[in-house]
Amino acid sequence: MPPKAVAKTLPRRGGVFTGVTDNLAALMIGLKYFVNPRRFSIYYPKEYPELRQGYRGFIILNKAKCISCAACARICPSAAMKMIRVPVPHPKEPEKKVTKQFPVINYQRCIFCGYCVDICPTEALYHVNYHDIVYDNLAEMFWDLETFQKEPEYKTALEGTPVRLLIHEEYGLVKIPARGAREDGE
Repeated sequence: MPPKAVAKTLPRRGGVFTGVTDNLAALMIGLKYFVNPRRFSIYYPKEYPELRQGYRGFIILNKAKCISCAACARICPSAAMKMIRVPVPHPKEPEKKVTKQFPVINYQRCIFCGYCVDICPTEALYHVNYHDIVYDNLAEMFWDLETFQKEPEYKTALEGTPVRLLIHEEYGLVKIPARGAREDGE
């Protein structure tokens, strides 16, 4: 026979006064950090976060290395990568056309997980250290085969100073210039 369910009641912590004091305590914490002189913002584009080695930015296709295996499209968790059929010259008979599949990407859906780059057996896909692209409309976020082979044009690239964000024991999150910066935050 299954155990009998017993309803338990929790004792009340206080009354209306306790709720008001808890809310005031939370507001005081927020006010304390509001006037904190050590708070910071990254003043983009005058400053931008340093992109470290292995950063997963936009994905680019090297069409010459692609073997049309479609592993990238199959592994994509957000279904951002699709395969399209493109007529290409036959390797032995150039006047004859054959159809080959190549990936294209929809950056409206891409979550930059890097699974497509990791699974590519010929390393035809690679990341670039860039993530700041501004689109005028949503249709531009779907990259066709020609766009997917070119590295993006950097409209805002490297205009300012790269900064490195570090966790300091006393001050919390601090930013320092990235060039010549030490890992200990001093």
